[in-house]
Amino acid sequence: MAVNSINTLGTTAAVTQTTGTTPKTSLNMDDFLKLMVAQLQNQDMNNTADTSEYTSQMAQFSMVQALTDLTELSKTTYGLSMIGKEVTLAETKSDGTLNVITGTVEGVNLYNGDAQIIVNGVNYPMSSVMEVGQAK
Repeated sequence: MAVNSINTLGTTAAVTQTTGTTPKTSLNMDDFLKLMVAQLQNQDMNNTADTSEYTSQMAQFSMVQALTDLTELSKTTYGLSMIGKEVTLAETKSDGTLNVITGTVEGVNLYNGDAQIIVNGVNYPMSSVMEVGQAK
């Protein structure tokens, strides 16, 4: 793994894994287990690690992962519940002006873990929704 950047105070570092595609900006359970094994392999035999601390860290990491998965699922469910509803969307144009679009949600694309609604045949991110109402 390579360190991508360190802030000016030196307190945090963004860790990325280079795979030849896009950089990975978050750690998953596999990364955590690799780090734990590396720590265990390189520990000082006179000052061994406390295994209860590892168990606690794994439980915390599992909880964060479960919350992340739940958040993604709720975004998907919310997107699907909008099918057939009338929405008002905000789209920022390249010149900085705001374009307001109103239409009925025709469908939802679930691409790359991100729900995008389809209005008038165009995909829009969920973050562009300003208003949701019943279709006329």
